[in-house]
Amino acid sequence: GGAAHASAYNRYHNALAARIARLIGRDPALYEREAGLIARAMRRYLWQADTGMFAEFKDWLGLQLVHPGAALWTFYHALDSEVPTPLEARQMARYVDTHIPHLPVVGPGVPADADYHVLAPSDWMPDSWALNHVVMGETVHAALGFWQAGRPEEAFRLTKSALLASMFMGICPGNVGSMNYLDVYRRESQRDFADGSGVTARAIVEGLCVIRPDALAGELRIAPGLPGEWERAS
Repeated sequence: GGAAHASAYNRYHNALAARIARLIGRDPALYEREAGLIARAMRRYLWQADTGMFAEFKDWLGLQLVHPGAALWTFYHALDSEVPTPLEARQMARYVDTHIPHLPVVGPGVPADADYHVLAPSDWMPDSWALNHVVMGETVHAALGFWQAGRPEEAFRLTKSALLASMFMGICPGNVGSMNYLDVYRRESQRDFADGSGVTARAIVEGLCVIRPDALAGELRIAPGLPGEWERAS
């Protein structure tokens, strides 16, 4: 990943370290300052108002231009960092709609009730390791980002698409693994990564069910993110 991905990751963990420091009676100021500086730098140097997305990185030398074509990981890590406002989160989700390649999940037995598709990590060329591999964890983490951005219908569709591609259409039925059959170069050569199972659990618990435990605060937030078309009790 690039600068936005790494910055979001570091901001989140500095904010968490500040909370822990306060709870154990230590000074949280250093961590709070670092988290604040990272968030301000992301907004100052990487936010692109015209595309509604953080740039992937900013060149250190030369004209110091930003790379406008952010990858999928910049979307979901920035959402996890809690830096974007609700409006910016919606804009970022729209960026994924329009800039990230959508790969149809079709075949015998695949339901025809929706446009099922998984996401490529980026549209970068030429293809290189991890840049365009079709990974289950990438799509499901993006689905969690859609839930965080207030788009439950697309979030659920992405989650179901990822499960269909890996668990139903894959050569290892029921498997929650890494790459799936839509990957052009490696196909399902790697099926044993833990990222798929880990982020799928997060998406179901934190996204679809919106059960968000905050052990440090002793709180449990429950606010289901079920798609609007579902028939359910109010």
